[in-house]
Amino acid sequence: MKKLLFVGDSFTWGEGLELYMDKEPFITMRNQKSQDPELRELSDYRDIEVEQWRKKHRFAAYVDGFDKYTQPYNGGTLHSLGRDANHLTQKHHFKKDDVVIIQIPPAERSYFHSNFNRDAIGGGVEWFYPSFEGVFNKPIQTQFSDFYTKKDTKAIESLYKIMGYQSVDEMVIDSDKMMDKLSYRNTKLFYYSYVWDLMQRFDVYFIGPYGFSNDRAFSKCEEYKEKLIPLVYNHKEYDTLHKLEHDMWVDAGESFKIEDDYSKTMNCHPTPNVHRIIGKSINKYFNG
Repeated sequence: MKKLLFVGDSFTWGEGLELYMDKEPFITMRNQKSQDPELRELSDYRDIEVEQWRKKHRFAAYVDGFDKYTQPYNGGTLHSLGRDANHLTQKHHFKKDDVVIIQIPPAERSYFHSNFNRDAIGGGVEWFYPSFEGVFNKPIQTQFSDFYTKKDTKAIESLYKIMGYQSVDEMVIDSDKMMDKLSYRNTKLFYYSYVWDLMQRFDVYFIGPYGFSNDRAFSKCEEYKEKLIPLVYNHKEYDTLHKLEHDMWVDAGESFKIEDDYSKTMNCHPTPNVHRIIGKSINKYFNG
């Protein structure tokens, strides 16, 4: 039997699925903010019953015909995903015909140069590339957050110079355009820094990303399209999770995110039904 590895971010791991368990403390948690920090405080994700529930309801559970493995921890970025896919395929002794499915995480969560391994060269990146000072230490998403909350401006001040702007103000005046540009760049970089090498050794497929700028960037990257698994909903195919959410929630009024069912949770992870849609789409792709 072929082996199949699922890697991605918190969507693949199944964050928030425990909120649909009909038991305490999750019944109460449905009526308050219940994101990763709050849920981790309750069980630290090590409760066996919760783990079994998550395993049963995340999308990997709906795929038949493989010896299956799913990333064993929550979260993921472009650079960590490349690292972990290599580690897990080695750990579980994957061979040439075995399969890896990559759920593409948000590109803005990437470090600016995801192909630089800062630790491998002794943490001295800034010495070799002084104009990149501070840029390697935090994901772009965090840099923008720190800038807007006035916690830190050092990294973003380096970023505007690298991106060819004259000032921070010029860069952030249209942050959506800036993020589109970076998302496209990092999605391309991910393919040629990590995915291309992985594809030489295994049969690699993709699930398109969630989020507006990620959807736009991914849709412009032709490299992924030949191995893209379409998501099937109401007899229509979608190339990204973002487009699937639009038709489910905006057009059909059907919950995509947990907070669509339980608004006080502010939890933007997929509902069990969305996991079912993703899993059955993958199963259809491989098994007909």
